[in-house]
Amino acid sequence: MTEGVYELRNGRKLGYALYGPGDGERVLYFHGTPSSRLEPLILGSYHKNIEELLHHFHLQLVSIDRPGMGRSTFDPRGDFRSFAIDVQELTTDWEISRTKVLCWSGGGPFALSLAYHFPSLIRQVYIITGFSRSFSEPRVFRNMNGNIYYFWAARNIPWLLRRILNFIGKREAHRPIPRWLSGLPDVDHALLSDPATINHFSKCTLNEACRQGSAGLVHDAAGYFGETGYHLQQIAQPVHYWYGLKDNTVSNVHPAAVEKYVPNATMHYKENEGHLSVYINWIEEVLQTIKENS
Repeated sequence: MTEGVYELRNGRKLGYALYGPGDGERVLYFHGTPSSRLEPLILGSYHKNIEELLHHFHLQLVSIDRPGMGRSTFDPRGDFRSFAIDVQELTTDWEISRTKVLCWSGGGPFALSLAYHFPSLIRQVYIITGFSRSFSEPRVFRNMNGNIYYFWAARNIPWLLRRILNFIGKREAHRPIPRWLSGLPDVDHALLSDPATINHFSKCTLNEACRQGSAGLVHDAAGYFGETGYHLQQIAQPVHYWYGLKDNTVSNVHPAAVEKYVPNATMHYKENEGHLSVYINWIEEVLQTIKENS
């Protein structure tokens, strides 16, 4: 992994990490929320080496921190479209003229926005159990299970959520969230029961996301209630979507919308998989699919 910071023309900065061979096919990677450019490293806790996988498929991931998370500058006016513009500037400067985008979870709307606003840049979109619709739409928000509290707080009591995240974001995590509170299915809960795994997972996601404080995280979370700025019906690129049928972190209304409205959607439904498990257990298939569609 190679890390760096890219300075935009407006003076803001984008933190990034490069994974895989330098001469591999470049693929943009958008992390979940709250998370960071280090997210692919969570695979290491499950005996999967992201570098080895990417060398095998000859791919290079360009993983970018969203504004206010990791090493990226906070943008209080940021939204899905503005991040797409930031990424388009970076790719233009790096002479990446045609590429693909891969995302997990909260990265979904950012990947779809980039594809919608810059169709000449994005050839294909690969989503691992990601959001696709605004939380303000009927049925979307109320079907989020335990995740609902985090996003509700970001929208309604952001000052309190910032304080909480500033506190826990600076501390190591060694204990799993109780099952009764998280509401995670067994397949996901089992993946987050080992103290060492939880600590590593948190360092790559929440802890790193809070590197500069929590303002960016809370703004990012509240942003899912706004207008997406894109129309699924008008995303012409091929979109591959992986979804675990036991996932209760991302509601099934999101893959259903992609399947119904995106003209060129390929769905990969996985039985007995949840939100985290589909990422961990099917990452090889995801990367192979990306490679086969070169």
